[in-house]
Amino acid sequence: MIKQLTINILYILFLFIIIPSCEKNTNNHLKEYVYKHDPAFKYEIADIYSGDGWKEYYIKMVSGTWLTEKEVNQTEWWHWITIVVPNNVLETEALLMIGGGSSKDQEPRKASEILINTALETKSIVAEISNIPFQPLNYADDSKNDRYEDDLIAYGWKKFLDGGARDEDIPWLARLPMTRAVVRGMDVIQKITGDFNITLDEFVVAGASKRGWTTWTTAIVDNRVVAIIPIVIDLLNVIPSFDHHWRCYGKWSTAIDDYVNQGITEWMGSEEYNRLLELVEPYSFIDQLDTPKFLINATGDEFFVTDSWKFYWDSLVGEKYLQYVPNGNHGLTGTYNPESLIAFYHAIITKSDIPEFNWHVSNDSIYLNVNSDINYTIKSWETINENSRDFRVPVIGKTWKSNNINTTSNNSYYLHVSKPETGYKAGLLEITIESGTNIPFVFTTGTLVSPNSYPFMPYEPRAPKGRRIK
Repeated sequence: MIKQLTINILYILFLFIIIPSCEKNTNNHLKEYVYKHDPAFKYEIADIYSGDGWKEYYIKMVSGTWLTEKEVNQTEWWHWITIVVPNNVLETEALLMIGGGSSKDQEPRKASEILINTALETKSIVAEISNIPFQPLNYADDSKNDRYEDDLIAYGWKKFLDGGARDEDIPWLARLPMTRAVVRGMDVIQKITGDFNITLDEFVVAGASKRGWTTWTTAIVDNRVVAIIPIVIDLLNVIPSFDHHWRCYGKWSTAIDDYVNQGITEWMGSEEYNRLLELVEPYSFIDQLDTPKFLINATGDEFFVTDSWKFYWDSLVGEKYLQYVPNGNHGLTGTYNPESLIAFYHAIITKSDIPEFNWHVSNDSIYLNVNSDINYTIKSWETINENSRDFRVPVIGKTWKSNNINTTSNNSYYLHVSKPETGYKAGLLEITIESGTNIPFVFTTGTLVSPNSYPFMPYEPRAPKGRRIK
């Protein structure tokens, strides 16, 4: 076991992607795209840096091409991969962080202190891949230049939907090359480390926002992924999740303007929209996602409603853990300490058991039961919005307050989230558990909102598009 893990606070600042959901899915288009041979694939070691106890490899990789020169100004997707290799590697698993960035970043991204510390103290390889997605891009028939992030993705969605959701238009979905890039990145990391006689068999993959979405899709297509940590991507099972979004706010959050501006929300309720979901939404592949998973979300995310977990949590199969970061916004700015992520990663690669506990929600209360032979502490967190069912940080600020709960003899706890005189109250329980290192596990229950009612009616497209589903 590791006796000392010194980890600095990590603020993860990424953006979001909306991806709708549908029923279970047996199509292979995502996997076929990822594993189709692309002669553009190549890589080279751009530089090597030797630190005190580790080496850092900077790799420039071309993962493949996307679309054609008639459709987009840059077809070739390239990425920086930074690999931190301790001198005394013991583990055969690696942590791969999926990052963003820009093609304008001509210099490789140096490893952050937290990645270096994690590699040294877990005696494992830690890597990061950039330019997911490759951006900015200019589309040939588009008057707007330099589309980034959701703007880039939403444009491709529009092309796919406008074309009738045909198979020949599937390549317009940027999720496919984003996933391929991560899979090719794992190939390269294994090849580089293998050249130095280091055995690397498996990966724990993590990423935030749309990179969190790609974390899910990478696990769908590649069995080298033994655990995932999707961060601030609280929208699995998007059809009910975004109906929930509308009924809470009575409008779409400005955070998803890129999709609204492309008219994507007008396709909701159509056959074409459901076809899109079938191809790219992880919830469509829920039966294939049985690897251990640790979902890290924000209670005040600008994109997602704070109790969105209830649309997917019970359906997730396999070992699963959840952490809602109180007072966290989409960037988790100033509120998130990544030690829980590192503790989970360490448990996976050392095949250590994570102490057992379970929780559930019933009516207006949260119940949590803990295995009696572990050391732990419990907190409750609550906040009130007297005006609306809206707990986003820009709306209510960082108003969540905690309360320490004394341990009980039967290791059972509950939080009653009472209905406030006006507005809505939200609450959750947080458990901190000793991990055998100096870094504890930190998990939470899902968030419960009271009263269980909506201030707005379901969403109805103003100008419905596509073949409508009755």
